[in-house]
Amino acid sequence: MEQRRYKDIVAFKWGQSAPLAFHARNLEVAEISEETWSTMQVPENANEALAELSAWEQDSSPDVKSGKLEPGIRSLTINVTQICNLKCTYCAAGGDGTYGAAQTKINVEKTLPQLKFFLERLPDNSNFKITFLGGEPLLYPEGIQEIGNYVRLMAAGRNIHPRFSIVTNGTLINEKTLNVLKSIQANITISVDGPASINDQSRPTKTGASSTEMVIDGLNQISAVRDSLGLITLHGVFNADNLNLIKAYDFYCQFDVDKYEFTYSVSDNDDASNNEFVSQMNLIAKTAFAKGGERELRKIGIFDQYFHALDSQQQTENHCGAGKSFLMVDAKNNLYTCPWEVGNKNEQVGHGDNLDLESLNEYQAPLIEKNNCQSCWARYLCGGGCMFIHKQSTGSKHKKDGQFCFRTRSLISTALLYYKISRESC
Repeated sequence: MEQRRYKDIVAFKWGQSAPLAFHARNLEVAEISEETWSTMQVPENANEALAELSAWEQDSSPDVKSGKLEPGIRSLTINVTQICNLKCTYCAAGGDGTYGAAQTKINVEKTLPQLKFFLERLPDNSNFKITFLGGEPLLYPEGIQEIGNYVRLMAAGRNIHPRFSIVTNGTLINEKTLNVLKSIQANITISVDGPASINDQSRPTKTGASSTEMVIDGLNQISAVRDSLGLITLHGVFNADNLNLIKAYDFYCQFDVDKYEFTYSVSDNDDASNNEFVSQMNLIAKTAFAKGGERELRKIGIFDQYFHALDSQQQTENHCGAGKSFLMVDAKNNLYTCPWEVGNKNEQVGHGDNLDLESLNEYQAPLIEKNNCQSCWARYLCGGGCMFIHKQSTGSKHKKDGQFCFRTRSLISTALLYYKISRESC
């Protein structure tokens, strides 16, 4: 693939195919002529093609939607436990799901007033999202049920729309836990890194039993009650020790789920594995598109995200809503801006319903600005990148990790190609 750029327009050429151009601000995709492509290489040779390119670059589409996040917490992730029944080799939560501070279960009596504090500050007719995390959250299904019941009760009188999600290792799906998840119509993300030959190595149980067999049994139980649940996602984490994305994709395709997520480990920083991750993601995209076109490609979460942004011309100014629309509640009711910062006292922004507003102020500017991404052509599809990954690599939340930027721009380029093909066939 060859790439050229003219101000806020970047163009790509794959082999003998016609060049494709992307307008970074307007989130518009268009095929361009070979003449325009040539002009982008030597822009000082002014001609009609350059004039048209310049006019498009200066255009501000009235259909573009700002990605600015309005202040106000509308999403909470809650560690209902900080213990786990697995010991994943790449665990970034202290190596054992505890974040270095084991907590069997959250104190619900302290959590409900905390939830009330945030719910009361929401305007009527708002959305409110809660994600249950751990450790392994299904070790405490009773806490999930109590929190879910309380939030729905509080929301009912004010036309607030609660949505519940859970991230689980999938080994504790049984009649009891399924009833809890059905009662709140939870979206379920199951962490599994591929077939047993891979997953049992990266996500071992403490007893030596196959965690993959338990996950497959859980997926079969979920399948039987799909109509009572939200979206089902399979999520794998990959690093230098496991780059079998293709095998993971083939494994995922066996199951009746809505989405697949492929994540490069937040703690890895290796050029070779980073490049291989991108290469395999491109192979998966090619395989998925050949198998089922746009529909199959969009089962891969990152491509669905980019397609949605392009269709809606919705800019993204923040990779996530940390400190703006989102906060993290650990199992001791401490508040953080990021799930990965749990236990880091320097990143704590409150406890219970006491918020450190001064600390939150530093998060209010768009990440595109904070991370100096204003000149990047991918900025409005990326939103400045993950602050935690940046800090892991560079030591600063607002100094970009080059590997993250490479991964993101590469996958956006792939998405643009398939978006063009898909829209041409409509």
